[in-house]
Amino acid sequence: MSNKTSKGRSPEPTQGRTRYRHWYCVKNTSLKKYADEVNDLNEMAKHRPHAALVAGIQQENRHLRDLQQENRELRAALEEQQNALELIMSKYRQQITKLAHSSQIDLTKLYNKKYTEIIIDQAIKISEMTHIMGKAVQADEDSILKTEEEIHQLATENKGLRELLAISSKHNPISLINEPYT
Repeated sequence: MSNKTSKGRSPEPTQGRTRYRHWYCVKNTSLKKYADEVNDLNEMAKHRPHAALVAGIQQENRHLRDLQQENRELRAALEEQQNALELIMSKYRQQITKLAHSSQIDLTKLYNKKYTEIIIDQAIKISEMTHIMGKAVQADEDSILKTEEEIHQLATENKGLRELLAISSKHNPISLINEPYT
């Protein structure tokens, strides 16, 4: 069994039919307004002479053509302005990109310069330390040589004294025992 009435339509309007009815009502209302306005204009036109109406229409046509021409000129000017603005913005973006790139290079140069200065300062300090350490090593070597010379002199002197002692003890063996060392 279907839900249709005796006329073959559904008892409740569907959504599509509701929209159609709404559109139909709006269209009828608009058409009625349009028809009323045309009738009003025709009534006014009956009171004016035909030549005056034609002249008025021609004047309005000229005015409309002038407005259309002005509209075309304004559109062309607007398009030209937009193209010029687009070109300017393109150049601006290129300049900003170039500036950003050069700034990065400058930062790299600054970092390199800073590190170069640090390296130079450290190289100078290392050179100074090497010089000081060289002097210290030289002083140590001089001290060692001096000590070795003193040891050698003392050894030579000791040897000489022992030889003298040996000679002296050969010739006078008893005198050394009784005499104290001076």
